[in-house]
Amino acid sequence: MQTKVIDNWLEPHLVQFLDGNLTFERPHWFGHRSVEDDTPKRGGFYNHKLEPQEALNKYLFYKLVKTLNMDLGLIRMYFNVQWKGMNGSFHDDDGDLTCLYMATKTLPGEEGCLEIKDEKKYQFVQNRLIVFESKKLHRGMAPEKGPRITLAFKTKRTG
Repeated sequence: MQTKVIDNWLEPHLVQFLDGNLTFERPHWFGHRSVEDDTPKRGGFYNHKLEPQEALNKYLFYKLVKTLNMDLGLIRMYFNVQWKGMNGSFHDDDGDLTCLYMATKTLPGEEGCLEIKDEKKYQFVQNRLIVFESKKLHRGMAPEKGPRITLAFKTKRTG
């Protein structure tokens, strides 16, 4: 499957709600790394595992399945928070498809971009959904200002 970019994935009120909810209302913990054996000096970034049965999360996965028109099962979902200097490392994911939703606003340019190795850099744009094969090496780059919050859906094909 070719990488898909879907802009304006969610309706404006939900975009605004998620931006505030993930930034200010949901706890997140420091120390997550893209690759578990990544050197400790890299530090890591913030992360929060989401409960798939929570109504909002269930709706977001439902919306994802309907948007892609695919039979998918959810392995897990979580969000990452990166600040200046918190670049991720190239890694692949479990499952079949990784779906990343860009939840916060960032400045124009490559700050906070998603880089898929040997493919391209995808600018971080609020309300953008990027869907790609989980085995493609990828990393999230840190923004220059403010937080970069990405909601991740790790999925498997069921049909």
